[in-house]
Amino acid sequence: MPGQFSRVLALVAAGVVLAPSLPGFAQQASAPAADATPATEAPRLCTHGICANAYASLSYTYNTNDPKSNLNQLRVFDFNDNEPQLDAAQLVIQRAIDKPKEFGFRFNLLAGSGVPTVTAASGLFRSRRSGRAQNVDIPEMFVSYDALLGTGLRVDAGKFATYMGLEVIGGYDGYNAEFSRGFIFGYGVPFTHTGVRATYVFNNKVTGLFMVSNGWDDFQRRNHGLTWGGQVMLTPTSNAMLSFNAIHGPERPDDDRDQRDVGEVIGTWRARQRLNLGLDALYGHEDRATTLGHDADWKAIAGYVKYNLMPMFSMAFRAETFGDSDGTRTGTPQTLAGFTLTPEYDMPAKLSQAWRQLERLDGHVVVRGELRLDLSNKSVFQQNSSWRRQQFTTAINLVYYF
Repeated sequence: MPGQFSRVLALVAAGVVLAPSLPGFAQQASAPAADATPATEAPRLCTHGICANAYASLSYTYNTNDPKSNLNQLRVFDFNDNEPQLDAAQLVIQRAIDKPKEFGFRFNLLAGSGVPTVTAASGLFRSRRSGRAQNVDIPEMFVSYDALLGTGLRVDAGKFATYMGLEVIGGYDGYNAEFSRGFIFGYGVPFTHTGVRATYVFNNKVTGLFMVSNGWDDFQRRNHGLTWGGQVMLTPTSNAMLSFNAIHGPERPDDDRDQRDVGEVIGTWRARQRLNLGLDALYGHEDRATTLGHDADWKAIAGYVKYNLMPMFSMAFRAETFGDSDGTRTGTPQTLAGFTLTPEYDMPAKLSQAWRQLERLDGHVVVRGELRLDLSNKSVFQQNSSWRRQQFTTAINLVYYF
């Protein structure tokens, strides 16, 4: 098994060296989505500067292990096996900032059987006592102000998606090249923050971000500490992006002393018109996080390649490894590896003639398939009633957005 994981790392490294990047590795917050449809290109309903957009994702996943629990182990949103589901239905209402000294806002409502129950923050749609979440969530609700300071300072206050990670929760203004989310997204970084973040544009090549929040996925504070984070994003050319992310703070309930730290490097590169590459590497540490009171560490690396075979058809590939030697992130001391292949067909969806005449609105329909192999050096994947070291899934995904 160790040999398999070394080959995963070699494959990721080879992809980073040989492949360029595509429009499809979605990056949240301050960094533009590399493989997503930018919001500026998405049709929307607007009145008096306030615009509305929508997104829906439906899927079906089949696990060849045929797990008795009907659950895919260590998956984030695609955890239901052999069951069609509405992963997420999103409505975004916002007033975007167009010029300095303007106020704006963003309200993002999400419902479904997959996404909201995973990303819901503690104290909002997730019970602080039981840890249970609902099938509805508000992943983002914040107000913004663009101060006329230097070359550009923007301040957001409220609840917002994390700046960590290359993959995103997904929506009309950014969805991932792969249907399923990787291990870094699910276990390495937070989903959302509630607090204040400031983004400053130093010049056309350097942007900085600073954030203070209640913690990882906490709408209400669970201790008396605060979580601090930052990002430096470099865009040396129009086809390349490199960001350095960090986050620090106490994240366990009623524990202000023990700190959790994560450092991350993210890069995307579009080397050619059709070929894109992404890299996400991180290291995490938490004080006294194991059951025996020892410090815990986790580390991961993922490589992404997407190739547009034709204007509306593309192929994406992800190779990743996630080391959780203390079992604090995944529940078992283990090293995981994953390989994901995703073909995608994107086409304009013509809505009813009456609606288009009324709103001049065209939506988009995306159809995706997926083949994914997960490996572990421990028997953590259920096969019928027993356990094994691998699982293989296939999936089909239908996305609609405007």
